[in-house]
Amino acid sequence: MMSYQLCFELDMKKEIELYEIIYLLNPSFSQQEISSKIDFYQNFLTKQGSQVMVQNRGKRALSYPIKGFDTANYIQMVYLGNGKLVNALNKEIMRDESILRNMTTKLPEDINLT
Repeated sequence: MMSYQLCFELDMKKEIELYEIIYLLNPSFSQQEISSKIDFYQNFLTKQGSQVMVQNRGKRALSYPIKGFDTANYIQMVYLGNGKLVNALNKEIMRDESILRNMTTKLPEDINLT
């Protein structure tokens, strides 16, 4: 049987984890609009105490049309968070009509980000 202290330490280690979200933005956006949208979500996460890395993967063709679009601007964000932060970010993204699709995944602990 695990001691209370050991269980508490295991919970603390799992409190903050590494997540990745990829979201697809409306392809008709200008570079300024894309930058503004990236800044909005980056600030949303950092105001919650997260650290964020962002990569604009550019405009790419979609395998199938999404909301009538054949292309989209791919944005990748890797951030530190917990379940509450992931849920808050997903709620915010669901309200944003300019985001065609998004997917959040929890990254493994042993990942190398270089």
